[in-house]
Amino acid sequence: MTKEKEDLLEKCHTDFLEICFGDFPMDRIHEKVSEKITGYGTNVNEKIQSFDDFINLLSMQRAESEGVDMNFEFDSISKTLMSEGNAAAFVDEMKLTMVIEGGHFQLNVRLSSIFEYSGNQWWAVHFHGSIAQGVEGAEDTWAVNEWKEKNEKLEQAIAKKTADLASTIEELKATQTQLVVQEKLAALGQLAAGIAHEIKNPMNFINNFSELNLEYVEEILEMVEDLEKNDTTTEIEEVLTDISDNLKKIHQHGTRADSIVKSMLLHSRGGSGELEPTDLNELIGEYVNLAFHGMRAGKNPINVKIDYEFDENVGTVPVFPEDFSRVVLNLCKNAFDAMRDKTRLSENGAYLPALTVKSKKEDRKVVVSIEDNGPGMTDEVQKKLFEPFFTTKKGTEGTGLGLSITHDIIKNHKGEISIESNPDAFTRFIIEIPLTK
Repeated sequence: MTKEKEDLLEKCHTDFLEICFGDFPMDRIHEKVSEKITGYGTNVNEKIQSFDDFINLLSMQRAESEGVDMNFEFDSISKTLMSEGNAAAFVDEMKLTMVIEGGHFQLNVRLSSIFEYSGNQWWAVHFHGSIAQGVEGAEDTWAVNEWKEKNEKLEQAIAKKTADLASTIEELKATQTQLVVQEKLAALGQLAAGIAHEIKNPMNFINNFSELNLEYVEEILEMVEDLEKNDTTTEIEEVLTDISDNLKKIHQHGTRADSIVKSMLLHSRGGSGELEPTDLNELIGEYVNLAFHGMRAGKNPINVKIDYEFDENVGTVPVFPEDFSRVVLNLCKNAFDAMRDKTRLSENGAYLPALTVKSKKEDRKVVVSIEDNGPGMTDEVQKKLFEPFFTTKKGTEGTGLGLSITHDIIKNHKGEISIESNPDAFTRFIIEIPLTK
């Protein structure tokens, strides 16, 4: 990075601190802050998703502090350059001193901020403020509880970001389906590419910062290893190890999400359009397992007995792996949701959810079935099941696109998908994939 570029970064960083805590002119904030700024204030209700949100928060804070004598000092804790010098992250400790009704009050705030270089200048694109909590008493000398709280907040923030991304993807699916009907696949591909590019940036931040935090944890663990061993240091090591494992999981799934985004971009450019020989049993098993663990990690998890009955003669089958994996995820998710509903209605825990997944090679095709012992479906529901936007879920729990997209994917494989179901007994989806193109 050139000295001129670094000087511009430091100036933008200083100005952003002045914007947040000083009296930087409101009419010049747009010169330093990106229109797409996101972040959080010092409490969970202060969520920023746009430039207007940021201005509203700032206006409210300045109105509340009007007439209060305030000054601030800051110490830079860390500065990290990323993306070949085109992005930077700062962590600063702020000491705010206020004079209220003749009394002096001090507030310590930690501000994490992210800047991007675009258009020959730096922009503030993300921030997160938090009020520092002091550690009191000998019981928590090494701030074990503080680490636990920070880790919980990190998990909550990432879970919220993941939920927002999932919501965006669901909205994208709804828009895509409408465009397919009205304006053909060309317009749909352009929209998917634009949304995928928007999703890719926050995913990069999640992956980069999980790596950065993992390095911090490893450094702390090395320092703890040099201390005299006792119950406290042992507990610290256990907690830090848990944090390290969590960060590795965050990075693992963040990388998976990034891979999905890249696939969306590749698809929007047209792709090769060729089927790939794929170990179908392995692919199905992997994504059934992924769907199960996703359900277990979500709200209202249930215990499900999963039985696999795979025909070893299936071998490799020509499919579009990314698309077919989505079929498995959709069908399993629907099965888990249905069995969860039946579990709520069962008495004395007499109902035991079970999922049976089968594959069988028949002549010139492979037959895959996914069956649950949930509440089943009426004939009327079965007739509408593959229609776009039809859903049996309440409120915003479903878009009605999952099975419609599943149907289209199987058709794209020149295959067939059908359903067999009896109310209060079972639901079985049957997929037939030809072994020749």
